[in-house]
Amino acid sequence: MVRVTYFYHSGFMVELDNCILIFDYYKGKLPSCIKGKNLFVFASHKHPDHFQLSVFEWAAKMSKDARFFVGKDIRLNEKYLARKGICTDILKRMERMGGGEAYENKEEDLKVETLRSTDEGVAFLVSAEGTSIYHGGDLNNWYWPEESKSGNDRMEKDYKREIDKIAGRHFDIAFVPLDPRLKEGYGYGMDYFLEKVDAERVFPMHMWEEYDVIERYKKTKIGQKFAGRIENTPHISM
Repeated sequence: MVRVTYFYHSGFMVELDNCILIFDYYKGKLPSCIKGKNLFVFASHKHPDHFQLSVFEWAAKMSKDARFFVGKDIRLNEKYLARKGICTDILKRMERMGGGEAYENKEEDLKVETLRSTDEGVAFLVSAEGTSIYHGGDLNNWYWPEESKSGNDRMEKDYKREIDKIAGRHFDIAFVPLDPRLKEGYGYGMDYFLEKVDAERVFPMHMWEEYDVIERYKKTKIGQKFAGRIENTPHISM
């Protein structure tokens, strides 16, 4: 069983038979019960639209064994957590990860790898219970119209370098930015990801509630080619 729930922006929950994985929670209704499943919480970086302490507080209440994976730019310590009323014990169950790192626990049936983001933090590559998941965080080809050509060229080069590291790799689920603020460049990152990576189901994210951008993208040359794999977030059916 694989169930994907969209929270908001880049926040998703993936529920498997024995575990629940939460990615980049920003806001939205979290479950009131996790049915005794293993709980894994991921925060790719410190930007507030990808990381909120409230999900750590929720997870600590849901499970004393919850595990946390965060980009190294997220800096937490005991004094800060105590001041916010959050159990400091979570620090013992937290993995701080930079780009190009890996974590594996065979007893938990979990493997986590990372790519370096083109903004802050990391992208996560997760394998759990035979299901492979990609969550891009803010790893994207951030083509800003107001940026210089040299700046956008450097961004494109950096993005492609990271995605090339997983070229040909299979993912059952992929969460990939599709940001309408980038104007004509909104699909550049998605284009390259789809052409290079074998993703069975792709969930666009980081859309700032402009969900019509998905149908717009599906009408592009590359979007048409992969339209059958692209989910209509937030109306998810798996």
